[in-house]
Amino acid sequence: MGSPSRLSARLIVGLVVAITLDTAAQLLWKAAVSGLPQTSTLWGAVLAALHQPLFLGVGVLLLTQMINWLKVLDHADLSFAQPITALSYVSVTLLSVPLLGERISGLQVLGIGFMLVGVWFISRTDPVTRPGEAESR
Repeated sequence: MGSPSRLSARLIVGLVVAITLDTAAQLLWKAAVSGLPQTSTLWGAVLAALHQPLFLGVGVLLLTQMINWLKVLDHADLSFAQPITALSYVSVTLLSVPLLGERISGLQVLGIGFMLVGVWFISRTDPVTRPGEAESR
């Protein structure tokens, strides 16, 4: 494992934005679903969702997230960027406690620790495969 190449500011910002957008979308999605009335049919749930303004916000966040993700992948390999954005699992878990009143178990804390270690290891690798490097493996 060689030393990681320097990450560009554009890539760092893109990854932070990806994590932030994913976190916001997941939390807003949960809030939107929680605000739906109980229905017994799928069609009733769809109609209720269409009248819930928070779902429009979720849609906007997901579209923005897709555009940002396309930009991130211009500057990094998927095998580098995707594991880094797994930090949104950590942020969603931690923010769901104060914002949604959820609880975190000891096993979840342990899992968060493993995720942080894994992301740290991945961050120590090159974000982009150099030409010819993939063929030599």
